[in-house]
Amino acid sequence: MIERLSILAILVVLIGISTSYASSSETKEKIDSINAQLESIDDPKAKAKLYCYRARNHTKSGDHEKAKADYLKALNTSYEGWILKELGYFMYKLGEYEKAYNVSVKLLDDFPYLEQEATKLKTQAKNKWEEEYLKKNPPTITIDTVPDPNRVTRHDMIQQTETSQRSKNSGGKQTNKSNKSGYKYWETHPKTKNIPVPKQRNLDY
Repeated sequence: MIERLSILAILVVLIGISTSYASSSETKEKIDSINAQLESIDDPKAKAKLYCYRARNHTKSGDHEKAKADYLKALNTSYEGWILKELGYFMYKLGEYEKAYNVSVKLLDDFPYLEQEATKLKTQAKNKWEEEYLKKNPPTITIDTVPDPNRVTRHDMIQQTETSQRSKNSGGKQTNKSNKSGYKYWETHPKTKNIPVPKQRNLDY
C-alpha cells in the first residue's frame, strides 16, 4: 500500500514537471513564430497586434520587462485604444497602480469611446494606489502648539453659567425664606401683634 502511494506521488510530480515544461516550451515556440512573422510584415496595425501577442506570451513566461517593452513598441507602431487599455491592465496586475492610473487618464482623453473600461480601470487603480500609499505612510497627529492657560472653552463657559445660576437661585430662596419667617414672627409674637412689620427687623430682644 505504501509503495503504491509512493509511486502515485512520484507520478503526480512528474506530470506537474512535464506540464510546466510543455507550457514553457509551447510559449517559447509561439514567441519564435511571432518573431518570424514580425520580420515579414510591414503593415503597422498587423505589426502592433503581433507585438501585443508577443507581450502576452512574455507575461505567461514571467518576463514582464520584455512584455512591457512589447506593449510600448505596439503603441509606437500603431497608437490604438485597445492596446493602451491592455497596457493599463498589464500595469495594474503588476501592482504599478500609479502608472495604471496615468494610462487610464490618457485612455479617457484620447479614446472617449472606451470611457466605460477606462473609468473602471481608473477607479480600481486609484483605490489601490491610495491604499498602498496609506500603508507606507500611515497618518500621524502632531501637536506643535503650546496650550494657552487662559483659554476659555465652551465647556468652561457652560460650567460658569451653571454655577452662577445655582448661586442666584440659592440666594433668592434664602431671602424669601427669611422674609417669610420674619413676617411669621411679627404676626404671632404677642408684643408685636398690633405693630406694623418694620423694614429692618431686629429679633435680638
